[in-house]
Amino acid sequence: MQKVFFAQMSKTGFYPSRKMPMKTTPLAKLIITGAVLALFVAAFFSAGRLLVLDEPPRQADVIVVLAGDRGSRTAHGAALFHAGHAPCLIVSGGQIYHTTTSAALMRDHAVELGVPAAAVFPEDRADSTYENAVFTRELMEQHGFTSALVVSSNYHMRRVKFTFEREFRDSGIDLTYSAAADPDFDPARWWANNKSVIYTFTEYVKFIGYALGRNV
Repeated sequence: MQKVFFAQMSKTGFYPSRKMPMKTTPLAKLIITGAVLALFVAAFFSAGRLLVLDEPPRQADVIVVLAGDRGSRTAHGAALFHAGHAPCLIVSGGQIYHTTTSAALMRDHAVELGVPAAAVFPEDRADSTYENAVFTRELMEQHGFTSALVVSSNYHMRRVKFTFEREFRDSGIDLTYSAAADPDFDPARWWANNKSVIYTFTEYVKFIGYALGRNV
């Protein structure tokens, strides 16, 4: 019976179980190629802007400033302090040479900018964004802080939030992210100078590394 059925199907040229091959026309190939190219171009020009995250500052228990630049982050943290957004700062950064730490330099800078020394808490162990999050959480819990404004450079903020949100989960601590503009980074034209290019590629590489379990 089955043979008779397929014999009849062969006469008509119709086989229900046979998949008909799909042909891609030259026009379809051109459309697909154009779409892929457009996505690539859009991703290229948007790469810098996608790194930037800047939330409106809210009242908090403390301002957390991460090390890694030449002073714009600390200046931004001090400005938030003087604007009354928080009564104290945590400056987070580990050893950079011999006994000198980034946290100590940032504390001195904050004091120069008018922040009382007693209002600055140094966290001097962190050597990566991951460690910034881990050690800052420890310090905040020691002092009973339940909210913070987290400050870093604009190009660094997307990865900062990704890292801090993961490491602060279940802590009950509320975090807001405030970006300090970096004079060497233009989000709209990140390819325009060498530092912007380095910042952009480094951030994406480290972002991917952390997502894959590398504590960077």
